[in-house]
Amino acid sequence: MLKPTLQALLLADHVYQDKDTGKKIIAGTFNVLHVSPRKPTSGDAPQPAEGQRQMSVKEVRKVGSPTAFISLTEIREPTELELRYIDLSNNVVLIGAKLQVICRDPLSTVEAIVSLPPLPAPHPGVYALELLWNDELMGSLRITAVDTSDS
Repeated sequence: MLKPTLQALLLADHVYQDKDTGKKIIAGTFNVLHVSPRKPTSGDAPQPAEGQRQMSVKEVRKVGSPTAFISLTEIREPTELELRYIDLSNNVVLIGAKLQVICRDPLSTVEAIVSLPPLPAPHPGVYALELLWNDELMGSLRITAVDTSDS
């Protein structure tokens, strides 16, 4: 089995598909997350782990769930891929998903839209969204989490 060719790996707020043309509309691409470590509070409520903070419902709605857009060629048969989001400071996989793409024409372009949960950023630093084929890295998107607590 030959390795597929990754043409694009993007992270966006939304990916829409035009019903008439089938074209993908990619809105709000990004590679930076804004984190604000929680300041210590008193009370009996359970506290997040150090460096994390509880998000309000309003913030979750604002952040939303991102979408990954993947474009591939050289797909000759049903092909298993893995999409994972990792913390590059310790190589811990924070989110992982398996997906299968199907195409029998290696000259065709296959586009996949993958809905993701909100991306965790337990601390400021560099993370990566990676696409793997047969445990081999095909490509990655670096995502920087910046501390906005002083902003």
